[in-house]
Amino acid sequence: MILETVVFIVGLILLIKGSDYFVEAASRVAKGFGVSEFLIALVLASIATTLPEVTVSAISSYQGRPDTALGNGIGSALANIALILGVSSLIRPLRVEKTAWENSLFMISVTAYAGALMHDGVISRLDGASLILLYFLFLYYLYRKHMTLEELPAEGRGNPRRDVLILFGSGLLVVVGAKLVVDSAVAVARALGIPEVVIALTMVSIGTSLPELSNSLTATLKNLPNISVGNIIGADILDILMVLGIASLINPIRVDLMIYTFTLPLTLLVMGILTAALYVTHRVDRLTGGIFLALYSYFVYHLYLHPAG
Repeated sequence: MILETVVFIVGLILLIKGSDYFVEAASRVAKGFGVSEFLIALVLASIATTLPEVTVSAISSYQGRPDTALGNGIGSALANIALILGVSSLIRPLRVEKTAWENSLFMISVTAYAGALMHDGVISRLDGASLILLYFLFLYYLYRKHMTLEELPAEGRGNPRRDVLILFGSGLLVVVGAKLVVDSAVAVARALGIPEVVIALTMVSIGTSLPELSNSLTATLKNLPNISVGNIIGADILDILMVLGIASLINPIRVDLMIYTFTLPLTLLVMGILTAALYVTHRVDRLTGGIFLALYSYFVYHLYLHPAG
């Protein structure tokens, strides 16, 4: 117990300090490349926080457990909006750039497309390849539309490439810190005799989204809402296109019925609410955040009643 407590504290320190460096680096990268903080969070920040999930899903699929990637991808996408943005917007309403809803709409579109691929009960290798292709087309579109580095004077750029390294380095600290916090907390919970189903529905499920949670909360507290919201939308796009895409490319994914009939529709619902809020008001206010948290509470309650689907 003493060792687990020490590990928990160390992990928490890494998580907090890593998030602090991460958010500041993201803001500097945006200025250095002459693009918005929202765009940097949408692409670089989301890759830094989601890359471990992509890697784990790929390894799981290679080891013959591709089905776990489906719950990981869809479940994380739901938690990112309903839990993380819900909490962040209760702390402070998140006003973002006016075009943010366009990327949110793309997020809904690719999630609906993934849902259509699940209709026959399997996400095939060809389906996975189409998801991955969509992500690279998305990056190409963003690059052609927004990249303006070459138009900036050299003295106005700072050192964006160094800041990108800091961004990914601090992102690694956040991921390591999150893993230490979750692993130690689970060990303590088991030692105290807390049921496995409760551990799975709370510590483990929330722990997979802890990097996004920590970074979004830090960005919110630093009054950088574009980074907070952009990170979440970008992470969700990655969860759908790359987590599911790579895993199914390695091994086809059998679609769990509860995910298809319950988790996916609920995920599309919260994505729709987010997109509508960004389109109409260009922000996520406390009322919207409260709705998100209520829906996530319902999700957890439903899983508690039907843990096996």
